[in-house]
Amino acid sequence: MTDSSDIAALRDEIRRHERLYYVEDQPEISDAAFDVLMRRLQAWEAEHPDDIPPDSPTQRVGGEPRTGLVKARHSSPLLSLDNAYSEAELRDFDRRVREGLGEGEAVAYVAELKLDGLSMAIAYEDGRLQRGLTRGDGQTGEDVTENLRTIRSIPLALAAAAELPPDIEVRGEVLMPRAAFQRLNQEREDDELPRFANPRNAAAGAVRVLDARITAARRLDFFAYSLLQRGRSLLPAQAETLTALARLGFKVSRWQRCETLEETWGFIERCERDREALPYEIDGVVLKVDREEQRQKLGATSKFPRWAIAYKYAARQAVTQVLDIVMSVGRTGALTPTAWLEPVAVGGVTVSRSTLHNLDEIERLGVRVGDWVKIERSGDVIPKVLGVEPGRPRGPHPYQPPEQCPVCGSGVHREPGEVILRCVNANCPAKLKESLHHFARRGVMNIGGLGPALIEQLTEEGMVRDLADLYEKLDAEKLADLERMGKKSAEKLLAEIERSRHNALWRVIYGLGIRFVGERTAQLLAEHFGSLDALIAAPAEELEGVEEVGPRIAQSIHIFFEEEANRVLVRRLRHAGIDPHEARRKPAAHQPLQGKTLVLTGTLAHFTRDEMKQRIQAAGGKVTGSVSASTDFVVAGEEAGGKLEKARTLGIAILDEAGIETLLRGSPNNEDT
Repeated sequence: MTDSSDIAALRDEIRRHERLYYVEDQPEISDAAFDVLMRRLQAWEAEHPDDIPPDSPTQRVGGEPRTGLVKARHSSPLLSLDNAYSEAELRDFDRRVREGLGEGEAVAYVAELKLDGLSMAIAYEDGRLQRGLTRGDGQTGEDVTENLRTIRSIPLALAAAAELPPDIEVRGEVLMPRAAFQRLNQEREDDELPRFANPRNAAAGAVRVLDARITAARRLDFFAYSLLQRGRSLLPAQAETLTALARLGFKVSRWQRCETLEETWGFIERCERDREALPYEIDGVVLKVDREEQRQKLGATSKFPRWAIAYKYAARQAVTQVLDIVMSVGRTGALTPTAWLEPVAVGGVTVSRSTLHNLDEIERLGVRVGDWVKIERSGDVIPKVLGVEPGRPRGPHPYQPPEQCPVCGSGVHREPGEVILRCVNANCPAKLKESLHHFARRGVMNIGGLGPALIEQLTEEGMVRDLADLYEKLDAEKLADLERMGKKSAEKLLAEIERSRHNALWRVIYGLGIRFVGERTAQLLAEHFGSLDALIAAPAEELEGVEEVGPRIAQSIHIFFEEEANRVLVRRLRHAGIDPHEARRKPAAHQPLQGKTLVLTGTLAHFTRDEMKQRIQAAGGKVTGSVSASTDFVVAGEEAGGKLEKARTLGIAILDEAGIETLLRGSPNNEDT
């Protein structure tokens, strides 16, 4: 029988492996072995729910989404940094520092990588994580504690906590590693959602979402740089601070203590040479006076500390020629244009292609085959075209969109109001390959070993013609005969496919590849309907009642399941043993706006539109963007426009901010408001 001391040791063991994997990049056990430890802990805690400490490894991801973010003041301001763009400007900074300290006083600097992330302040009490705030305006930030708990490089309980005062604050940067960013953008592109411009934007959005499960799925990272007590540095020097943070279990970025400005410049140049090899984005180096007493003496302006500066690297741009514009076909049949370029070095990487996104982007840029264009790498492996270089020879002809699919030769179609061409052939091989790749991804059905090369073989050999064939037609003997497979690889793949039969409902919905249905929407649909049968039978009107599902998404889902071939696919998947059910999410007990449709217009005095929308949805209501006969209420703030006039014309009830507050409180006179 397992006792509490055994479980405490198990928790410590899991924490140790988390640190080895997420902080030190030196895992000792496989992912499967780690999962065994975690499942053992989860099983024990399920039987002893009153004995789960808040810093247990199982408590990183919470349950239901919150209804809003609370703001709180920082213990001391999070100031921005002044910038330098040349060695001369760094020397000028050094001169000001030495003048401020007084003639003859020695000064040393600590140079650290300038991470392109989101500043965060995390409070610990008695060694346990208590609260995390965004930078906000520097004085006040937003409480995102539940989201930060999902980031595994942020300790829930500090190592060597006994060495510390009872209350400390750790400041640092939340960022998204390049690999996670590339994976996220590929998933969004596959789901026909806009790509994030850079990892920082993606990280910022993930930190501030109301559902911590989304944050957990984004695979964020955290690097610490400051250790405070009551708003002041805990240790007398920055070098000591960074060493202590690493000992406490935090990641710290590459750094060096420099006695001279020449040493600092050498560090800056080395980091720029190594920039592309780093697993995360940097945009420069931060230079800080090492000693805390000297920092206090130098002080700060109203905007910047006088004891620190950020040296910014030059933008990574180059000029090259467009050799061709080629269309690729995605799993929904969408054709995406890519510019094939004369290879050129940009920031230490040879670039030979750049996405052009869609036909409207080609028209906006005016890009032709043969043009010379300026490109820029900005936080993504695939760069973007900034524009055509003036004064250079132009390509002879404007780009003409294809009339046929480049893969299967079938006709292509562009829906009115859309910017994307689509292949109309449901059996286009390119769509099948992309569908299989999406289905097998780790964030979807998680079928390890089913990569692009194997998918190519399976489709070329005719062994897989749709998703259900993965479960119905593959066997070890056939797989072992494929190039670079063999018996062991075949058995391992079949074991992965077998395991995927038991995946959660949202993964199956996401895996079907329904247009506009990404991971978050699939989770909401699974929570609302609880089974594939209920989802398939739902009319468009009921689909629109699901949180975050608007008319366009609802129509796409409805059209998908109206197609008989898709219904057949679902029946075959179910016959193969994929028939997950999920407990439907219970609505909040107090839902005074249940079944009501509201439209927001104008500026509210006390809430942003997003905040009010979240409050209305939490009360059971639905917020739409346009006024129609089915609208129950229009909430009008200052400078309300055409929506207010349309509501008056249609005789729809109009509420001011006080009126919506009355409804949200559940006034018994709702129907007469």
